[in-house]
Amino acid sequence: MSQFRVEAKSRDEQYKKMMSVLETYRAEPSDPSSALKAARMRSLFNGYRLTQAYKEDTKVAYVVEQFPNEIVFGFNMLSWNMESMAILLAQTVNVDPFINLTQEKSLSRDICSFLRGSLGVMLANGYPNPDLVMVNDQPCDCLAKVGNMSSKLYDCTFLSINTPNQINEDTLAYLVEQLKKLIADIESNLNIPFDEELFRQVVQYSNEARDYYCKTVELNKTYELPGVSRELLEIFGMNGFGLKENVQICKTLYEEALEMSKQSDPNKKKKRILWAGQAPHNDHELIRYFEQQVEIVYWAPLWEANLVSLDPEDPLTSIAERAILYHWNAERLKENISQVCTSFHIDGVVISNIWGCRNMMGISSMIREMSGEQGLKYLTISVDYVDKNNYAFNHVKNRIDAFLEIMSD
Repeated sequence: MSQFRVEAKSRDEQYKKMMSVLETYRAEPSDPSSALKAARMRSLFNGYRLTQAYKEDTKVAYVVEQFPNEIVFGFNMLSWNMESMAILLAQTVNVDPFINLTQEKSLSRDICSFLRGSLGVMLANGYPNPDLVMVNDQPCDCLAKVGNMSSKLYDCTFLSINTPNQINEDTLAYLVEQLKKLIADIESNLNIPFDEELFRQVVQYSNEARDYYCKTVELNKTYELPGVSRELLEIFGMNGFGLKENVQICKTLYEEALEMSKQSDPNKKKKRILWAGQAPHNDHELIRYFEQQVEIVYWAPLWEANLVSLDPEDPLTSIAERAILYHWNAERLKENISQVCTSFHIDGVVISNIWGCRNMMGISSMIREMSGEQGLKYLTISVDYVDKNNYAFNHVKNRIDAFLEIMSD
């Protein structure tokens, strides 16, 4: 596979290939979140960004999860999250050929299917060729490796930053210097200057959106708000903080959540489970089955890093602090998940172990330990939302039924 190169780099042809896949996907609006105006706005905006990425004059940066996209937006570049796009494709009926292509190229099946899906689309030349590939070493080293491999596939510049695990003056200074070097390297490789005025505006938009996001989180602690926790997860996954459009999406979601809270009956609340780990799309059979009996609260959008605003006077330092908070530090994550379970009045925890995800396997024991300390029921399920060879609903249904029965007691 290391010898493979993407030769045909016409974004017009790549766009046609992507559309041939997506045109088979027709989502039915049967899930609660689809009724939210914010969800429809986000979907339309993501569709617009997708089409823009295939235009020849668009500067496209491949990035990984939780990359500091404010810097990308400061160059007026479009960020293309390799893993999130693979998740989108996993919702179509045509993802199997991409997975099969990676196996033909001898990529191990033991690797996370989200990453194999990303590489499969690249091998099929369905992604827009990037101008740059940029990674940090979170949430996993495998995702950073996919970024490195993709830069070789497209024969383009690869830039990376190393994020320390601990927060102190030295680690913050170390990471800030890397961010400054990253900006200089982007300027050098693209031959365009970093727009300081645009960056200040990006930081402002990031904070405005984050303010609405945090206020929505606060409402969700007290009230049962169908679809809201899921939409917070989708906004987190989009990683569009810094874009003007995301301010409007977050504002709309807050306004909808506020109206829903006024009509919420505290005496008719379902029991709550916290979903820890990657989640399938919001109309997946697993989600629909759980939501017949319980309310799902997603943990990922409630991480401490997601609630951090940037300092307009020193944005790079606050970006660095947020990046470190995103690191999967077991001690910090345990404290965070414990606080979330308390403040959201969680009754049980579902640990979703994804095929090949070493991160979730690594922290699963910590989550089970925390659940035991708080007297919470917990369930671990091993699933695969991309490669259908590794998942069947019947394989986990009996365990889910037993868990839900205990939850109903």
